[in-house]
Amino acid sequence: MKVFVGDLKVGMRLLEDVKGANGRFLLAADTILEEQHLRIFNIWGVSEVEVLGGNRAGEDDTEPDPHLQAQAEEYVEGVFAYANMSVAPMKVLKEACIKHFVGELEKGNALPEILMPIGGDLDIPDAPLFESAGVFLKSGIRLAAFPDIYYKIMETLNDPGAGSENLADIISKDSGLSAKLISLVNSPLYGFDLPVESLSRAVSLVGTDGVCQLALSVSVMEAFKGEHNVGFSMEDFWKHSLACAVFCRILAQQVPGISQDKCFVVGMLHDIGQLIMLQQYSEKIDLAFQLRMSRKISYCKAESIVFGFDHCELAGKLFELWNIPPSITAGVVGHHGGRSGKLCIESAICSVADAMAVAMQYGTDSFGLINTPYPGSWDALGLPDGAVVTTLSKARRQIADILAIFGG
Repeated sequence: MKVFVGDLKVGMRLLEDVKGANGRFLLAADTILEEQHLRIFNIWGVSEVEVLGGNRAGEDDTEPDPHLQAQAEEYVEGVFAYANMSVAPMKVLKEACIKHFVGELEKGNALPEILMPIGGDLDIPDAPLFESAGVFLKSGIRLAAFPDIYYKIMETLNDPGAGSENLADIISKDSGLSAKLISLVNSPLYGFDLPVESLSRAVSLVGTDGVCQLALSVSVMEAFKGEHNVGFSMEDFWKHSLACAVFCRILAQQVPGISQDKCFVVGMLHDIGQLIMLQQYSEKIDLAFQLRMSRKISYCKAESIVFGFDHCELAGKLFELWNIPPSITAGVVGHHGGRSGKLCIESAICSVADAMAVAMQYGTDSFGLINTPYPGSWDALGLPDGAVVTTLSKARRQIADILAIFGG
């Protein structure tokens, strides 16, 4: 019987050998599962295994309260109201969400609010506000200054004569960045057995590229620190972004050959264009949201009708100004669908992670309504459906710890 890792219990017996996502042999058939085995499965990206007896994937020993089950189902129907359920892995994700929100109701927790259409006629402009994202950026809007520390890190990284000690020395000059990087490296994101107490040790364990990418994440958050707008919650925006980043990293763990740290950064920055649009024209973002629902079109299409571009295009132009690495830019720009006709695996991971973060209602994105991963994104990862449940389960503690590190 095939069971999702999140539903395994101590004492179950394996029917088949278990291998990690990279093909590494982990456990032999007939092994009686212990607590340490369940941790190993999570570390090595195992999504589902064959066991003797037990519950099928997603099932539990007891039936939930019918009233709570109905309440959770109605709520999730609202979250998935505009989703294309024919696209993988939406059906499995929806089932997992219902189970999650039943659990929340059983604990007495209130479910997050979902914004719905206000009704009435919409004041749609005859022409978009701008000709392009580039014109928007040149229109006199105020952009946050990007911290110089990141560029100094990049200069050190590109210096053939510089080593990990040089990089650690540059980072140490920014106490806030140093503290957050040390906290991240000691978080469940990495799961090191012993605490990492120095920057030089962090660089040697994570690698210069990994530390640079984490520094980029922190730097972008710092660039927008203190920015506020009455039309939206900065705290909720970053909560969603950080959750998406964690989902990206966990999914990347299960796809051989993919940089987990790069995917974390892509998830962290995937909606940065929307943040700038919200700061400058919050009322027009609300119009795009209402337009999306009234015409049943994608949110990016609605943004383009109102603004003349969408938040992915804006991120691409912004990243050009900030000299963000092209591989990260491609992942962010393409997370709602490829712009060049070529599938970028980082954008595929982010597309799925974004849907997971919204489905579980971490922060706010698209006003609480899920965006369907673009067609082919889930298939590109080569993961079984069970990876959805495993990823959701593994992310919960990590997201809580990451939010604490960033003050969320």
